[in-house]
Order: sequence, then C-alpha cells, then structure tokens
Amino acid sequence: MTRKTAGGKTSGMRSRSTAARPAARPDRQGALSQQLKEARRKKRQKQVMRNRLIFVGVCIAILLIVILLIVKLFGFISGVGKKAETSTITFDKDGKVVFEEVVDFDTETYSKSDLKDYTNDLITKYNDSHEDDDIELDKVSVSDNKAYVKTTYKDVETYSGFTSYQTFDGTYESAIEAGYDFNTRYSTVTAGTEDAAPTLSESQSVDTDTAFAGKRIVVVNENVTVVVPGIIEYVSDADVEVISNNTVKISPADGNNDSTSLVYIVYRAE
Repeated sequence: MTRKTAGGKTSGMRSRSTAARPAARPDRQGALSQQLKEARRKKRQKQVMRNRLIFVGVCIAILLIVILLIVKLFGFISGVGKKAETSTITFDKDGKVVFEEVVDFDTETYSKSDLKDYTNDLITKYNDSHEDDDIELDKVSVSDNKAYVKTTYKDVETYSGFTSYQTFDGTYESAIEAGYDFNTRYSTVTAGTEDAAPTLSESQSVDTDTAFAGKRIVVVNENVTVVVPGIIEYVSDADVEVISNNTVKISPADGNNDSTSLVYIVYRAE
C-alpha cells in the first residue's frame, strides 16, 4: 500500500498491520487463588456447622440437667413438711431410725410450747448421759387437737433405749444371735405393682433358716406403721395391713392400743 506525498509523489512505506492480536492467556495465579479461597470458604462453613452442632448438643445437655434438677427440687419441696397421718417408724438404710408420733392432744390443757419444752427436756437428758447427740428433735406441731412430734435416732439401739420399746433391725443371723425366737407362723407378702396393691397369704409355718437366710429383719413391739428400706417378703402372724411394698401398718388384735405383739418383718434390702 502506497500513499501520496506533497507534490503528487507516492511513498513506498507501508502502514503497520492492524490485524487483531491473539487473546491474552488467563492469569493462572489468579485462578489458583480463587480455588484456595473457595476451599477456605467451604472449610469455614464446615467449622461453623460443626460448632453449631456442638453448641446445640451442649444446650440440650444443659436443658436436660436443668429439667432433672427441677424435677428433683420439686420432689424435695413437695416432701418438705410432709407429715405422717399416723404414728410411723421408718428404718433408714444408713441405720438411723425416724419416728413420727401422732397422738390426740388436749389444746385446752396443754400448749405447743409446753409439748416442745417437755420433749426437748427428755431428749437433752438422754443426750447428756451419752457421748454423742444420739437423738435430734426435728419437728413439733399441733393442729386439730392432734400433736405431731418427729425425732431422729442415731440407731435402733438408741431408739429402744429412749422409748423402752423392744426394737431390732439387722440380719436374720444377727437376730438369732441376739436371742430372737422365730418360732411362729408367717404370711408371705406378694409385692404389688402400679395397678395392684401387695397381698398377704394365709399364715403358715416356715423353715426360717432356709427362707430367711441373708434377709434383713425388723422387729417391732408397737402398734405403728413401719417403713423399711427394701421389699417386704414375710410378716409374722399378727393383725397387719400391707400398705405398700415397704410399708405395713400394725394394729392391736383386740382393738386395745395398749396391747402390743412382737411383730417380725422380713425384707429384702435394696
């Protein structure tokens, strides 16, 4: 290609080619950087999801613990202040004895303070004659012409010593060593369920050395409700009512509250 110059002459210089240049190669370093960023993003997402799952798991665990504590607290609160309706002796698995005495009370002649002072004096005199404070006065209340006194005894020997009632809690073998005679008739107790109360069989003779071996024995000589730390399996021939798997109520056979019988309660410790 030529072009004219001034004066009509032509020039032999050709113009530079205007053909399109080839496209630039992609920035490989830039692509790799994008891939790394994407990989880091996905990793962060996985970490976030994992942390969320851990957080949710921890929250659920804390919620379950809180619910459990609330249930236990509710049970404790509902039990606080709960009183036996009849005189009840409870044998704890740690050896302590809790006695809740419920008796008629003439509020016109005596007062609650008189009852509390009198009970405190008796307990103080007994504790002063022993090395430890073996008896604790837990509660005294008076309502509807009924007096309620709750006391806790260090062990069954303390209870027997203070009340003068013949009482025992131990193994069958230790009861034999203590001189208790099991030569009487017994009723078998069939444990109750949620839908059925425990039942008593007809009293009969029992080979006690075989049937009672290794069992726990409670001996009571009072007309009271008895609670043991286990499942009752046998009760000696007496006027008793099975309240639950661990509770029986002893009543005088002739209706005279001053008349008592020695009652043997055989139970399986839990």
